[in-house]
Amino acid sequence: MAVIMADAGVTTLVVGELATDPMADQVPASQLTWVNVINFAAIAALLVAAGRWADALGRRGVLAAGVVLFSLGAVAVAWAGNWPLLLGGRLLQGIGAAMMLPTSLALLLGEIPPARRRGALAIWSGCSGLGVTVAQAGGGVLIAAHGWRVAYLCSAGLAILLLAVVPLLPNNQTRTARPEVADTLVPAAGIAATVLAIWHGGEWGWTSPQTVGCMAVAMAAAAVKLAISLRPAGDGHALRRRPKMAASTIASALFGSVQYTVLVMTPLYLQQIHELEVAKAGWWLISISLAVLIAAPLAGRLGRRCGTTAVIYTGAIAVVAGCTLLLGIGEPSAGMVLALVTIGAGIGALATGTFTAGTLAAEPQQFATAAGAVTAARMVGGALGVAGSSILLEQPVLSGPRAGFTAVLVAVIAVASLLAAAAVFTALRAARGAHSRENTRRIPAEQEVQELHRLLAELRAALVQVRSEADYELSRLTSGVRPAYSLSLNS
Repeated sequence: MAVIMADAGVTTLVVGELATDPMADQVPASQLTWVNVINFAAIAALLVAAGRWADALGRRGVLAAGVVLFSLGAVAVAWAGNWPLLLGGRLLQGIGAAMMLPTSLALLLGEIPPARRRGALAIWSGCSGLGVTVAQAGGGVLIAAHGWRVAYLCSAGLAILLLAVVPLLPNNQTRTARPEVADTLVPAAGIAATVLAIWHGGEWGWTSPQTVGCMAVAMAAAAVKLAISLRPAGDGHALRRRPKMAASTIASALFGSVQYTVLVMTPLYLQQIHELEVAKAGWWLISISLAVLIAAPLAGRLGRRCGTTAVIYTGAIAVVAGCTLLLGIGEPSAGMVLALVTIGAGIGALATGTFTAGTLAAEPQQFATAAGAVTAARMVGGALGVAGSSILLEQPVLSGPRAGFTAVLVAVIAVASLLAAAAVFTALRAARGAHSRENTRRIPAEQEVQELHRLLAELRAALVQVRSEADYELSRLTSGVRPAYSLSLNS
């Protein structure tokens, strides 16, 4: 998790440097973002498929294959001499990352007791903050001193070190049936097409052949997937039928729109509005990553005490507070650090809460599938958030010197507020359900008490009758009258 997020974090700094690289001289500035887009689309498209195959074939093997592809892609990017090769390397990195993310979490959760899974998941989520912190702290300085290519050599080196550890991990294979190829590749194509249409629809034009073609592929994939789903249900279908899984998937998509908007727009905000160089912008961004790193484990403790809903609510309110504070700040100051730390703490709590709600709703043999589904929803939501933010930057609905970024912050506040409201609604619904279940249990208990009271009353009446008859017989014996039913000793 840390390696993948470090690579993603450093790429946000690399995009600006590519504009001055001779290799990208013939590449339009609008297409430089494909370094992010192609990687993002590959991860989002293949997460669910990778999770399902990992549950079926063995998680350690899929993780190892993902690490190999990730490292090969990083080397290809570092040594790329032309634009297509660089994009191919980023695509390969995305495929590898899609295999690494769900399998790493499933391996972790499958090897520890259920009571410790929330805490372990919180640490796993916090490692995303660790990776981004390392990338932002050292990435900007490294890129400024040695160029952007060395950043991907570092990613490849970290992946190779990770590969050396993988053989020591348990295989953690489950008995889940192998998914059909069509059942995994068709949704992957649909998700990839959707992400591309969302991310570049504004640039291409919403009625352009590229956008219409992507949406046609997405709709065709949805139709094929629906036809496949009408057949007898398998493990993956059973997972999707879980109400908690559906709710957590929606929450994860909303959180993704908040998280990726903050991660993508904050560097632009610092570089364009405050005119900070890439290295200085990286140092300012460390406050967000450190807050994520610290807040995620603390959110795990809060979840054990108060429940996952409380974690999601707290994280959403923190994002709202941080973005509101950022709206009133004009220049880089201690107030901006406080705002970024608050936003980062909220993101850390939301990451832990949404992952916990989605992953632990599944059975242990489906941990990788659930992790892939939750992460895919988060990334599709992130694509929507970044696309919407890009539109707001170009066509702000507000006025003022920073109208575009102000509109983006207001949109983030609105989505985070929606998450907080959903958490409150879920908590109230759960409390109402618990009260109803308590009443349901109380009614049979009252009926049992009444039945016991009736039986004891009948027993008491029988004992009273026996005592009365015993007293009568004793009185006859005392008066010398022999009972008519008594038998003689001889007989």
